Amino acid sequence: MTLTAANPIPPNNNAAETAIADALKELEANNPNQTDGKWLERITVRAAPHLKDWDIDQAWSWGEWPERESHFPGNTQQDVGIDAVAIRSDGALIAIQCKARKLDENGRGGDIHKDELNKFIAATTKSILEERWVVTNGDNRMGDKATELAQMDERGRPVKLINIHTALTDQQNAAAPPEPGDTAAAAALRSKQRMQDEAVAESVRLLREHAQSDSGGCPVGEARGRLILPCGTGKTRISLRIVEELTPAGELAVVLCPSIALVAQIRREYLQNAAGPLRALAVCSD
Repeated sequence: MTLTAANPIPPNNNAAETAIADALKELEANNPNQTDGKWLERITVRAAPHLKDWDIDQAWSWGEWPERESHFPGNTQQDVGIDAVAIRSDGALIAIQCKARKLDENGRGGDIHKDELNKFIAATTKSILEERWVVTNGDNRMGDKATELAQMDERGRPVKLINIHTALTDQQNAAAPPEPGDTAAAAALRSKQRMQDEAVAESVRLLREHAQSDSGGCPVGEARGRLILPCGTGKTRISLRIVEELTPAGELAVVLCPSIALVAQIRREYLQNAAGPLRALAVCSD
């Protein structure tokens, strides 16, 4: 995974927290009902730029997308199968279709069927669209024929099924401090943060020190090390902070992973916890 560090721009955390909380409230109000799903389109457009691991700068409904006519000449604001369009931080375009379901008490809704995707698949053949997402309000899975239809096309673009409720709650939980009065949780968090601070500071010091000499068999200008910590101590966040300390703005950091699942986990953690904007490019085998 290659990361480019941009010049840090302080995020508006209050605006993001409010947008996430408002979206969750609207989801909870609508999830028990059988609806047309227009509300999910509105939530998706509003919340998308605030969901860090979605890596989106802006989003529009199909009818409000300012470049709709230039990229899809002759199309009107009427639904063509694409409900929303988003632009990633690297400028790539994402076509989004929203599928809302009435959810049970476990957050589970009915399957998404092939005939519900046909129009979206047909509308997203243009090469300007780098990704194709189907956003759902809960645990709404694709049926077998829909899964077959959603496989990679000739350009290697699968249709990704994304549960917006999970994305919203994950981000809210990641930002949530311990409950007031929970002194044990607060003390544990402070202890963990101190440990991480020490690990980052010592790692950065040693790497910089060794890069100035040929100690350890590395040529001058190079250094390497190994960080060994128990599970749950925050190794991914420590690695992010080391990357942030050692990577100048605009430069690249390359993170090598032994599995695709770990690539997804590290990308999510890095985007959620980065001090400034990151542009993440994941390159994987199949």
